[in-house]
Amino acid sequence: MMDPNDIESAIQKLRYQVGILGAAVDYRTHPIESLIMQMDWGEGDIDRVHDIFEKWDKLISSGSPMESARFESDFSSLGINYQTLKSVILAFYRNGQWTKVCESYVDSFGDAPSLEYHGIMRRERF
Repeated sequence: MMDPNDIESAIQKLRYQVGILGAAVDYRTHPIESLIMQMDWGEGDIDRVHDIFEKWDKLISSGSPMESARFESDFSSLGINYQTLKSVILAFYRNGQWTKVCESYVDSFGDAPSLEYHGIMRRERF
């Protein structure tokens, strides 16, 4: 049986090693994996994010307009603020997932979305 100090040391070592691996993940070719590492998410976290996108995909498909404040509120319930949401939107769009939701969210800002979203506004696939 391992001593609690040995367990703590092993956990710290694993965290360091996983951090190094995470930094090596290229966000251009693996945007979701990079996002998961950046956000320190587990499987349940990414599932909850997918649930929000799925909810909004159904709403948009049924003709409901994108309401950016409600969309952002759904993510804030997961501890994702407006700035962090940018990384989420960009990662999923770059990965070709939930593109209709990402585009609808960016379109909800009219002609003045954040600079980070200009590629989505122009429908540029990365």
